[in-house]
Amino acid sequence: TALDRKYYDVEVLSPAEHVRLAGPGKAEGVILEVGPSAAPSLKVWSGLVDCTGALAPRYAAITVAGVGSSALGAAALGRNVADAVGAPVLAVVAGNGMGDVTGEALGGFFLFGGINALRHGAAVMSRSIGTMRAFWPWLAPPAFDTFDPAQGFLLAHLSTDVRSLAALLAGRVETDLLVGHSKGNLVISEALYAVRREQPARYAEFAPRLRVVTFGARIAMPPEIASVIDVMGTEDRLGEFNSRRDIAVDVSVPGADHHTNTRVPGHVPVTQVLKQVLKGDPA
Repeated sequence: TALDRKYYDVEVLSPAEHVRLAGPGKAEGVILEVGPSAAPSLKVWSGLVDCTGALAPRYAAITVAGVGSSALGAAALGRNVADAVGAPVLAVVAGNGMGDVTGEALGGFFLFGGINALRHGAAVMSRSIGTMRAFWPWLAPPAFDTFDPAQGFLLAHLSTDVRSLAALLAGRVETDLLVGHSKGNLVISEALYAVRREQPARYAEFAPRLRVVTFGARIAMPPEIASVIDVMGTEDRLGEFNSRRDIAVDVSVPGADHHTNTRVPGHVPVTQVLKQVLKGDPA
């Protein structure tokens, strides 16, 4: 849990919750229900089968933490978001802590990141051709609207965290808000593209009302998503390295680095920032 304690606000969790989250079996794909600090609660399910029939029909948000996080970091980010929305949220565990940080980095930022870059490049080209057609109508219309380099590869099926989130979005629960940090934003993107590809009717139902808020990495999301807000600290070099450079920062946090641990200087205060974002306050 070393990286959880470095990058996430783990002190918002009680000692008893720390013990529950540090036990064996709290690995990638585990699903947590985390209540806000005002009414703290924590439920842990080992996977989709385990939580069948136990999930609420609707949650205020679903969260995904980043590379090097374990259940502890996932729960800490979940508690921060739950405090912002004032209600329980679901959190998908994206890793196994220090034990698989190298594999997570390679699989997340290089494999998922490469696929995401291709998608984003296709979207940029599509918009450019659309703009040029205003001046030269004889140009062929954009042919990249449904471009998906993972088509047929079933990339989402190779990753337990992506598979868990995609299954939740495909109808297990309803939500209008997804919040990710770092590599968690790539998991969110892959899960959305998976549902878009495999269950288009379900995707068409929730995409126009879904809001995605990313912290610490600007990642291409499907164009149909209603709102994507990218939050970055001004000193976040790690986040910049893993971001799509032509996606603008929507909310800039002065003096903040990559971490969200409020006990360490230079943090991104997730709860405070998310409250302002959800109110539509650019300050």
